[in-house]
Amino acid sequence: MEKLMYSMLKNKRTGLVLFILVSISTQAQVLTYDSIKTAIIQSNPMLEMYANQAKSYDAMAIGARAWDAPEIGFGLFMTPYQTSYWKPQMQNVDGTNTMMPGMGNLMIEGKQMIPNPSRLRANQTYMQAMSSVELETQRAEANKLLADAKMNYYDIQIIDKKLQVLTEAEKTLQVMITMGEKNIAYNQGSLASIYKAKSQQALLKKDRSMWDNERNQKVYMINTLMNRDKYIAFIVDTTIKIQQYEKQIVDTSNFISKRSDLLAIDKNIRVTQLKQRAESFKAKPDFGIQYGHMFTFGDNPNMFTLMGMVTVPIAPWSSKMYKSNVMAANYQIKAMQNEKAAIINESTGRLYGIQNQIKSTKYQLELYETILMPAIKKTYDVSMIAYAQNTGELFETLDARMNLQMTQLQYYDILLELLTLQAEYEKQLQIY
Repeated sequence: MEKLMYSMLKNKRTGLVLFILVSISTQAQVLTYDSIKTAIIQSNPMLEMYANQAKSYDAMAIGARAWDAPEIGFGLFMTPYQTSYWKPQMQNVDGTNTMMPGMGNLMIEGKQMIPNPSRLRANQTYMQAMSSVELETQRAEANKLLADAKMNYYDIQIIDKKLQVLTEAEKTLQVMITMGEKNIAYNQGSLASIYKAKSQQALLKKDRSMWDNERNQKVYMINTLMNRDKYIAFIVDTTIKIQQYEKQIVDTSNFISKRSDLLAIDKNIRVTQLKQRAESFKAKPDFGIQYGHMFTFGDNPNMFTLMGMVTVPIAPWSSKMYKSNVMAANYQIKAMQNEKAAIINESTGRLYGIQNQIKSTKYQLELYETILMPAIKKTYDVSMIAYAQNTGELFETLDARMNLQMTQLQYYDILLELLTLQAEYEKQLQIY
């Protein structure tokens, strides 16, 4: 009677847990990778940073052809310290009293420098090109973020499949324990076998807790990339797509035309060339005009000054800076060309290596699917039938169950390795 009540309570608890799990699964949102990709591109703050930086360069380019502000001055010009000289006064010159005019001026002056228009145009073109570098860098950063999201998405898919393996293992272990307890009641079973089965149950709970935690971490990572609440639960698409990347021919020209980091280097080279051109225009002179009006003291006539000015940038002491900047730009361009060549060389080798790894991983999966897993599954089925008919031992059946479980988990580990290789291959070719 006590056993019956215990069994009923246990079934009720199991039913309650299943009800809660079903309720959670029906409430959780199913997210495909495409929907995650869209959310990351639209909401990730890192990508928004690059967009705003590009806008800032566009705004700076609008004012790149502006002139320096005019200068206005007001004050005394060539005026004696003694204020008595400001007014006309009688002075004895060669014995004759002569009325001398006052001395000093009140001056209003304006000055405007006129920069060389070719230098302004070159500087504006340079500033306009800066935004294109930021936008290309944004796409390169998006490729990295989406690759991270894709790998975390694959991790969740495989963890869910492993949890299904654990669920199946828990069900079969419970059946074995129930059958074993009945056999013990009839002195046909071993108590040690029951303890071994229950210890395996505990290990399954430990593994489930570990993978649940790992799954939560992956969910947090994806929610972080989407810039939303980290605790929003979601379900992933169960469909797993296996690509045939190992059969593709690595086309370097196609590879170069797609990679945003390489395109960003090209645009950075172009920006450096434009900056170099803007620096070279500093050798051209700027012009200026200065006008001053003087209100004279002591009945003197009003006067003015009108002057034109020109800078002399070719002077040795002033030309060193822009000449050295032009020379430095040449080395910067060569350095970026070397960086691009290094990335192409490394990525090309990486692609060939990934293709070889994909081929090897697929061969391992084929061995598991066609030979290893069917053989171990048959061994388990035979052992389970023998145990159900009281012709087999529980120890042997538990070992067969454990071997089947380990083989299934190993299969999913290899499948995850294949998916990770696919994600890395797509990252190298910038396939979103």
